[in-house]
Formats: sequence, structure tokens, C-alpha cells
Amino acid sequence: MPNDDAHSVLVDTQSAPTTTPRNKWLSALVVLVRILVGATFILSGVVKLIDPIGTMYKIEDYLQVFNLSLFNSWSYVLAVLLSMAEFVLGVNAVLGSYLRTTPILLLIFMAIMTPLTLFLAIANPIPDCGCFGDFITLANWQTFGKNVLLLTLVIFLFRYNRRARSVFHREVHAFIVVWVAVYALALVYIAAVYSPILDFRPFKVGTNLASAYFGDDIQVAEYDFVYEREGVQATFSIDSLPDETDGWQFVERRERTADVLQPEENESLNSFIVYDGNEDVTEEILSHEGYVFVLFSEDLTKANDNEINKVHELYDYTREYGYPFYAITASTPAEIDNWRDDTGVEFPFLYMDRNTIRIIQRSNPFLMVLNDGVIYHKLYIENTPSEALLSVPVEQIPAYAQPEVYKANSRIMALTILLVLPILLLYFTERVALFALRRFRRWREQRKEMQKVED
Repeated sequence: MPNDDAHSVLVDTQSAPTTTPRNKWLSALVVLVRILVGATFILSGVVKLIDPIGTMYKIEDYLQVFNLSLFNSWSYVLAVLLSMAEFVLGVNAVLGSYLRTTPILLLIFMAIMTPLTLFLAIANPIPDCGCFGDFITLANWQTFGKNVLLLTLVIFLFRYNRRARSVFHREVHAFIVVWVAVYALALVYIAAVYSPILDFRPFKVGTNLASAYFGDDIQVAEYDFVYEREGVQATFSIDSLPDETDGWQFVERRERTADVLQPEENESLNSFIVYDGNEDVTEEILSHEGYVFVLFSEDLTKANDNEINKVHELYDYTREYGYPFYAITASTPAEIDNWRDDTGVEFPFLYMDRNTIRIIQRSNPFLMVLNDGVIYHKLYIENTPSEALLSVPVEQIPAYAQPEVYKANSRIMALTILLVLPILLLYFTERVALFALRRFRRWREQRKEMQKVED
């Protein structure tokens, strides 16, 4: 971090404002504002670090709005850097670290984000800004209002932040930043190698998709179907689909309107609609008794084929033991054919809305294991059982036989302890070191006084 806080210790200890009732109230207000601003930035940063792929999707949406899709290859890096910046600034704000620099960086951040969210509120090109990932969904005007309030609080900190002391002395601030950065990268690593440690999406492990689909209240959606002939695309309703014998080729299905008949939290579950060409085969998948293996790939042109052998092994295993296997994508028929040619896969592909697949998957490709319509497992392909284990029925494979146990509260507690405990240890270490240093200085001064008396 910059060194313009070089005298923050003097501000904290030697040049603190004269203790008056007014200064006490102002200091208390500064601490309160630090906590409010810092907690908001920490929450915003950590939920995006837990799910960097979801953050990447949102950044790609932003890039598309501003016609900057050529930078999509950098979207993952931008997602991680943005999330880390929010997280580090939030922790610095709460602890009062870098008394001068932190408010300046917060002000720059909010000076950029507030006009941006005003544009989003007016133009509404994206329904959700993604400020808090999938954890909290805010409408664009709500986001703008939140940012106006944050900007006001940050301006207050910019003016008065040095009226309250830092929790740590200046020499320790860098250690805090390093620890928070390491913690953030650990969250990204877990999400990249395994899966997000917290799942804020509706398609969590243990979710009963069959119950949501066959429930009394079902979301009824209307769709447009895009077909292409001789390089020209046209849109049709489900009641006026063209005859493929006339040269029309199916391209994609787009959601047009939706009648929401269930509570809002079930909307995404009801978007789990799978098509085989023009035929809805969702019921076939969700009504099956027993295990069903579903492979997802939002975009086959971006699918990672490094583990394609495991896909082949898994497909062969399901055929041998009679388990249904479905591959679902939002890619076009031409892209599907190209991927088949490149990888040699033999299974057919079904179609699902791209946005729904994005909510479900966090790697490309991605495996979901259902049992009686319940999500038992969600796995990156590289984490699926090896070929050596795929020699017995699924009930005898430890990785598949029992459903994953997802305990959000326990994970949140563990994440909080892992973040806070090292900071608390550093705090007590600093206090002990300062106490020992003061005692040593006092002892040295006493020795000097005694030597003067003896002389």
C-alpha cells in the first residue's frame, strides 16, 4: 500500500484530538461509519470471491453492454481483482488501516460505481448489477440508492477518518493486507478446483427438482424458437414452428414472457426446462426413479476437453449399468457437431436456456447427479470418480452412493473463524509486544537514572 500514511501512528497516539464530548461523539461516529462501509465492501467482495465464475459471467454482461466483448478473455481475472479490491478495502475500513489511503481508494471506487449504476438504473440493460453475487439480488434503482448512501458515508470518512484511531499500528497494516489477500485467493482456489464453498444459487445439493417441477404451482413460461435457413434466422412461436424438411434448422430457444405462479425463490428452479429439438423432455428426466447423470455445457466452443476421457468413461459406465445420461447445452447444432468431431463423443445433446445453465454450472463441462429428481452431487469433471471405481453399480461407489451434505451455517462459521482468528492473534501479539517494549524502555530509563545517581 502507499506510504502516505507514514504518520498514521502519530495521528493515532501523539496527535489525537483533544478529548472533548464533541470529539468523542465524532470518533464514535467515524468508527460506526467504518463498520457500515467496511462490512458492505467485505460482503460484496467475499460473496464474489466464493463464486468467481458467477462474477465473471456478470462482468461479461457488462462488457457486452458497452460493446467491449473483445475483453471477455480477461473477465475472470477482472472478476478476481475486483472482488479482492472490495474485500481488502472493506477489511481496511473496518480496522481503520491506512487512515489516509483507504478513504481515498474508497472514494475513487464509489466515484466510478455510482454513475455506472445510475446508467444501469436508467437504461436497464442488465436486470441485476451483481453487487452481492447470487447472495442478494437488488434491482438497479435499489443498487443506485445503495451506492448513493455508500458514497455519502465514504465522503464522511474522507473528511473525518483520522478523528478515530486505527485498531493496529501502521507497521502492522501490511501484514493485514497480505493475510486478507491470501484468504481471498484461497477462496478463489477452492472454487476453481472443487466448487464454491457456499452455494447461493437455487440449484443446491439436496434440492428436489422433481418436487419443484411437479408441484401444484408451476411457473408457466412462453418461448420463442429461432430457426435458420440459407443463412437467415427467423423467430417462431411454439404454435407456428416451421417444418425442418423445408430446410429450417433449429438454432436456440429464447424465453419471452413468464407467468410466475410460485414464490420468487422458486423461479430459477422452474426454469429447469429441457428440450429435445421441439419436444419438452423435462418430465422424462425428473420423473425417473433412481440415478440420472446430467452433463452441462453452456457453450461447447469454450468447453474444456482436457478431461474428455473421463466424460467418455462416465458415458460408457452409464450405458453398461443402465443409468440415463443426458448432455445439455445452449450451443447451436453446428457447434454441437464440431465438438463431437473434435472429441469423439457419441451421446446426443439436449437444449436448455443459456442463463439457466449458467446458474447451474460453475465449470464447463459440469456434472449433476440426480436421484429420484433430487440433486445428489454437483461435480467438476476432473473430480468425478476414476475409471477404476466405475466397475460397480453407483450405489456401491462412495462418491455417488450418498448425497453430499451441504451445511451452510457451519461453512459460514468456519470461514468467519479462519478470517478473524489470525487477525485477533496478530492484535494480541502486537499488544504483548508493545507491553514488553514499554517495560523494556522503562527498565532502561530506570537503569540510566540509577547510573546517574551512582556517578
